[in-house]
Amino acid sequence: MTERGFATELAVRAASPTTWALTEDLVWTGETQTFTVPAGFLTDFATVPRFLHWLFLPYGAYTRAAVLHDWLLTELADEYNQTPPADSRDTDAIFRVAMRDLGVGWPKRWLGWTAVRWGALFNRRRAYGRGFARDAGKVLGMSLLALPVVLPGAVGVLLSLAEARVITWISAGRPRVRRA
Repeated sequence: MTERGFATELAVRAASPTTWALTEDLVWTGETQTFTVPAGFLTDFATVPRFLHWLFLPYGAYTRAAVLHDWLLTELADEYNQTPPADSRDTDAIFRVAMRDLGVGWPKRWLGWTAVRWGALFNRRRAYGRGFARDAGKVLGMSLLALPVVLPGAVGVLLSLAEARVITWISAGRPRVRRA
């Protein structure tokens, strides 16, 4: 039996300022399946709203798990793929397990899992089948545990970003005409 975890390192090249293309296959083996993300696949690593970058960057120890998650979701969304490798719920669980295999700590991997389950709730293409309802208790419980840490930081960052926009808007002002 093959050992569980990532069999390959992440090899990428920049495809745009915010996306990366795999230059080699990325292989991960779970308990019963092996998934191969093909070379050429485009990813943005972990899709994290900018105001949460203080907590969860788009890259880190979990980057390979995020790339695998992106690929599984792409395969899931492919309307021509009659048998996707995993459904939405399983894809999010694979993300959490892959993060564990990479040594990501319990709080970060469960926070990441909670975030992608919330994302599934608000994405029509992902909130089907064995969707959100089966995980609602875990998602709400993790959300309540994280709220005292996440909310103050997120509000602070959002206020800072809003202040920066206002200052930029005020300082831009009207173009001034020089008189000779």
